[in-house]
Amino acid sequence: METASLLGRVKPEEVGIASKGIERFIGLIRERQVALHSFMLLRHGKVAAEGFFAPFDKDRLHPIFSISKSVTSAAVGIAIGEGRFNLQDKAVELLAHHITGEVHPYTAKLTVEHLLKMTTVYHKAPSSETPNWVHTYLTSRPERPPGFLFAYDTSGTNLLCAILQETTGMTVHDYLQPRLFDAIGMGPLTWEFCPMGINRGGSGIRCTTEGLAHFGQLYLQDGIWNDRRVLPEGWVARSTARHTDNSGHKGMLDGKPGYGYQFWRLRNGAYGAFGLGGQFVVVMPDKNAVFISTANTQFVKDGHQVILDCMWEALYPAMADEGAGAGPAATGTACGVPAESGTAVASGVAVGSDRSGLAERLAGLQLSLPPGQPDSVMAAAVNGRSYRLEPNRHGFTGCRFQFAGEASTLRLTREECAGGEDAAVLPFGLHHWVTATDSLFSGTEACCTAATWVDGHTCILHMHLLDRLQMVMFICHFKEDTMAIQLVMPGVHFKDELECDLIGTMTDEGH
Repeated sequence: METASLLGRVKPEEVGIASKGIERFIGLIRERQVALHSFMLLRHGKVAAEGFFAPFDKDRLHPIFSISKSVTSAAVGIAIGEGRFNLQDKAVELLAHHITGEVHPYTAKLTVEHLLKMTTVYHKAPSSETPNWVHTYLTSRPERPPGFLFAYDTSGTNLLCAILQETTGMTVHDYLQPRLFDAIGMGPLTWEFCPMGINRGGSGIRCTTEGLAHFGQLYLQDGIWNDRRVLPEGWVARSTARHTDNSGHKGMLDGKPGYGYQFWRLRNGAYGAFGLGGQFVVVMPDKNAVFISTANTQFVKDGHQVILDCMWEALYPAMADEGAGAGPAATGTACGVPAESGTAVASGVAVGSDRSGLAERLAGLQLSLPPGQPDSVMAAAVNGRSYRLEPNRHGFTGCRFQFAGEASTLRLTREECAGGEDAAVLPFGLHHWVTATDSLFSGTEACCTAATWVDGHTCILHMHLLDRLQMVMFICHFKEDTMAIQLVMPGVHFKDELECDLIGTMTDEGH
């Protein structure tokens, strides 16, 4: 696949951004313990700041979840511009050959625009995992007429991909490859399929942080890239405008300023694409700026809002108002400009050619850990000791910690039916991240792990799966000869049912 052409890099002050605002943003992220994986701040089509929190790096194809919805919206705009269908076309007519039997009058009125605005016929849509989910969606009993009430509906966005595939004769990924992805240099990306061979319109894309930056900058430039119109004229304004009141939505996203065509309205006249766990593309027209983030905020309800709050508190006011020394305005030719020689493009990226304190701090970013220490008196007391575990849902029967700096390990055992023992060992670093393999839950997936002592008796071990939005936290408390571990699993792949407590009693006195 073609690698994304790099956007130009500049020093923050060259585009009217105070470096102290970027420093403050990094400080707030750490202070509020946000599991941020990467961020970028663009102004006037150039990257003024970017950071990758090791071991996440610039080349990783990160799951972007529902940002895929906004990409699907772009695909709909392009298809409408090509005359393949229009906003008022009925879904049942565009997908007629998928339907057998009667269609409810409500569903018969469902249009492309209703799907884009999330004012469909369902409060909770049918699953897209059935063998013929298109038929299921269009023939299940609806709950409301279309066009009235907002309900966040991933299946409805998936239906847009079915319409696109039906009217173009190709998958949405193939359709967009020359028209969008290659046209703006989004670089390598992948897109999952549903059981029917249709791209999952509501989720499923993986791409780089830079690829997301290209997508956001395209919208800031009204759909023009290098003087070429990629999105139909007027589509950006129409698709990002407020079309639907989302006051009834249970999630929090900058309050509830409204919803467009698969885009969220935000404060200060901004709009954005949002994906589960803190994936953001935020377009700020008044600042001529774009903000990108990838993260895993699933540990806290509405944790994604913390990222937005940090952005609004630190980055937004650090940008001078347009016309007040903010640098040249972005145009259709502002993007796709290669980074100048001397700019660093590394795990944490220094903008400009000098090695300022900010650049060094960006280059040294790591995933956040709770405040704590790499050691405690208790560590020596329990180091290498074996614990017999009480019955638990994972079938673990034994546990042993080895605290040895970057070579520390957690060993969990299960008793085999034949009387033998099956052991899984998870390496970790003390107050330092190491890459490892998760042999405990996912099989053999790459992960990063680190532990820190938050008080004299409590050690918290974090594990991040690198290819999936999933964390595992081992909150370990030691007292005399008893150990209690609370397993917490923030993410989308491990279910809450896997969370449990492991209670153990020390079985030996020696090492």
